[in-house]
Amino acid sequence: MKKRIIAGSLIVIGIIFGVIAKLNLTSDLDTFIYNIIIKMQSDSVTQIFKAITFLASTKFILCLNIIALIIYIIKKRGYLLLIPVNSIFSVVSNNLIKFLIKRPRPNVLRLVTETNYSYPSGHAMISVLFYGTIITLLNRNNIKYRKIINIILMLIILLVGVSRIYLGVHYASDIIGGYLISTGILLFTKKENNNESINNRSK
Repeated sequence: MKKRIIAGSLIVIGIIFGVIAKLNLTSDLDTFIYNIIIKMQSDSVTQIFKAITFLASTKFILCLNIIALIIYIIKKRGYLLLIPVNSIFSVVSNNLIKFLIKRPRPNVLRLVTETNYSYPSGHAMISVLFYGTIITLLNRNNIKYRKIINIILMLIILLVGVSRIYLGVHYASDIIGGYLISTGILLFTKKENNNESINNRSK
């Protein structure tokens, strides 16, 4: 029950934060963070951030979800279904909230092209719900190098958010809102008491 209250609160806070952002009440925060990140700008850094943002792109995440489904079908590992399910939640909820908030994208130097609304960041949400789900599954089981993998995945989630600000297609508040909402969804779908082990299923 406590977990659900926290999850619901994060989602509600994320939506309210979107309304606040739409009213330009986060402009100082957005400008401050953008000015810090854009100081890194160079051709090489731009290419790096384009590569990082691709890790949460529709095409890449779709390919990884297909792989997860294929492994599920072949190996009958039911826990893998949580990955595409959470990915679908991410897409549906993101588009719904974007439609409700209707926040325009930043009017700054855009290094990639995006056409839909700004809040919340779809890349931020999918990174949490895709890579965060993998972290959740790993933490249920005694997988070798689990801690190292978790750190790498958490860095991807963080850097995807930074990349969207750097590339000029999102405000910092879009990223924060995306993280809040998707973390709430992740907590809703997380099973704390799972006796099934990935290692056991693989035997």
